[in-house]
Amino acid sequence: MSKTRIIRATAILAAGIILLGGATPPEPAEAKSSAAAKAPAKALSVAQADAQGRVAVRVGCRPTGTHKKKRCTGTVQAKVGGLSSAKTRFSVKAKRSKTVRVRLSTAQLRAINQAKSNRRTVSFVVTSSKPRKAAVVKKRIVKVAAPGKVIDLATTPTADGRVGFTFACVSTRACTGSATLRVGGVTSAKTALSVAAKRTRTTFVKLSSAQLRALEAAQGGKLGAELTVALTAPIRLSVTGTGALATENDGDGGDGGGGHDHVLELDPDISQAYKAGASWTPSSYDTCTAEEHNEFAVIGPDGKIYPGWHPPVLEREDGGSCTFGHEHGDDPRASDLYAWTMAQYAAEARAGGRAIVTEDEAAGVYLDVATDTHLGVPFGYGSERLSEYSNAHALEAVHRHEDDPGHKVIVSNDQEMGQQFRDPRTGATQNLVCDFLIKIHQGSHSSDATKNNVHELIYAVQCNDDTEIFATTMSSFGNANELTASCSRPFNSTVAVPLDIATVGSALPDGIGGKRYIPTQECLDQYVMNGTRDGSSAQDDYRGSPIAGTTGGWWWAGYEQWQSFNSITAADGTEIARYEPWFGVQNPARYYVSNDGVKADGSGEPDTVVDYLNNLAWREGNQQDWAPWAAQLATSPEQPIDKNSPDSWFNGAVRDAWLAKTLVKNSGGSRVLYIDPWGRNAQSQPFTASIRIVVSATDNSRWVTSTEPSSTRRFLREYEALERDGATGAKAYSFFYDYGVVDGQSAGVHPPN
Repeated sequence: MSKTRIIRATAILAAGIILLGGATPPEPAEAKSSAAAKAPAKALSVAQADAQGRVAVRVGCRPTGTHKKKRCTGTVQAKVGGLSSAKTRFSVKAKRSKTVRVRLSTAQLRAINQAKSNRRTVSFVVTSSKPRKAAVVKKRIVKVAAPGKVIDLATTPTADGRVGFTFACVSTRACTGSATLRVGGVTSAKTALSVAAKRTRTTFVKLSSAQLRALEAAQGGKLGAELTVALTAPIRLSVTGTGALATENDGDGGDGGGGHDHVLELDPDISQAYKAGASWTPSSYDTCTAEEHNEFAVIGPDGKIYPGWHPPVLEREDGGSCTFGHEHGDDPRASDLYAWTMAQYAAEARAGGRAIVTEDEAAGVYLDVATDTHLGVPFGYGSERLSEYSNAHALEAVHRHEDDPGHKVIVSNDQEMGQQFRDPRTGATQNLVCDFLIKIHQGSHSSDATKNNVHELIYAVQCNDDTEIFATTMSSFGNANELTASCSRPFNSTVAVPLDIATVGSALPDGIGGKRYIPTQECLDQYVMNGTRDGSSAQDDYRGSPIAGTTGGWWWAGYEQWQSFNSITAADGTEIARYEPWFGVQNPARYYVSNDGVKADGSGEPDTVVDYLNNLAWREGNQQDWAPWAAQLATSPEQPIDKNSPDSWFNGAVRDAWLAKTLVKNSGGSRVLYIDPWGRNAQSQPFTASIRIVVSATDNSRWVTSTEPSSTRRFLREYEALERDGATGAKAYSFFYDYGVVDGQSAGVHPPN
């Protein structure tokens, strides 16, 4: 089953049903007819509803005149529009009150839930039959939020015709019911659903033969799909999620650049990164379950749940193992900065009013009390804050959410920076040495990066010149709707200027620097299809195979490199810090072809087209005796290997990193600052959707004169993470690490990764 995405869902995830205004809200302005004023029984208050959809109404008996000592009997009924609940009987002694519980009907719950902001006015009609007949109405605005939500719906069925979806139950009671999937006008059979309280679970719905035929016959092999989960507990309520099913995964790992000029409704408990395409579900190649993946979820400083780091291979308690099919780079716990980094997340959470328990400060273990979950490096936290910031700034409304597999961690301890500085405290000259802990989103399996230039970057660094930075930003990698051809990268001084190519499909703003060197059809046609087996010089590297010359390092025509640019600035534009790490991929899955595509969301808008490096092995004219294509051909001479199979060498797992010097100009400034998600408006006090960062109150501009990596040629690269102490990936060759291998064996990694 492929990577998943929910395009729209109708239910807002929250725990139970809420009546606005608390347990005893102020009385509304109600009609005071004489009949109502003399009614023997009245609704004194409406308390909070319970998880079963029952509303507690406090009925008071206040008869007057000759009836003042008589008991009040009658019924209470809730009305929503033209829908009525069952009547609930009451019997209350004179001058006393009693609570009765009115159960909202399934139709009423659905009507309230589907209203704007999940709210509607509900009339509670108290009808007295004794001591005399009378009726009085009390109105309240009621909010009904579903106890669970569909957070993932697969975009392609499995080989045996099943479609997976992930359901999150946030109620304090288990969610049970059944699910059906409507495709091509045909509804599947019911599938039982049971999810424990406060947990998520992946369930599969079996498509019928008629549904499978409709999907195969559909134009473009794609049909709309609507999943309906009919809950029977903790309340009777139907929750729906919609998306599209295709016969083949489009491989797109992004959100197309987000959207402008709209407010994205955010969940108070679950981040967009965890639910919107990033809550991973297994494909047919993966042996780990979604539940096992979710065990690695972490709590961010905002109290929301986020995807977190996990190994590509999970060792189970029973001694067996399973594979997730993707990897997240180095284990962040191997970094000398991990404990310090986690202390910063804990400090931000506490500053936001959350109760955090320090369980092991030296190991960086902190517990969020409210969720009973540990803090961790939260994948997608910057994106979540960007949506909050955009919701508060309509003129700058940009939303950017990226898939789970693309989050990659880079660790480098005691990194020599190839720079000397004079220690002002001792006067001694020292070599500049830094520790790095970085998390970048770098998806090389889809069309996303061919158009979208903004990707989340977590950057933590400490150096022996007292430089410190801990910051999360939405990082700039050049301009939107533009890429740079990989074969125009300056491999040596004779190469012409970089070739920028205009693309389509992104709604993101242009960047403030950086580039994305991505392989193109033209590069491959010029250098790979007509190349030689091995390169013999920097210029000839273009024509080499991606795994030729393994002893000296190799950047071939398909080598992909993302060059970031990050500047932390004050409200007046003054630069406080700057850093520009680069990230390389030796075996990306896809390459850019053209701008002749159409977006898959049904909008009809233009989009980029990509093809897959794996498929070159079976393309006429390729130098097929090269590795790795030669090995693939030997395995399957006639039938192409599935590009999303672990047997494909092009899985994006062989990577390098270029870690350059960090500039800080913050002498005498505040060490703790708050920025917007773009790294701007740094100030000492938090503001709406701001992100807490740390910048040392130092100035290293005397010896840090450039933040760009200094070397662009393989034979001159000496520093900038040529070797990385603390990297947990397998050393492939030279400066590359292969995260698709564990203990010399394949980790089952495949696109999307």
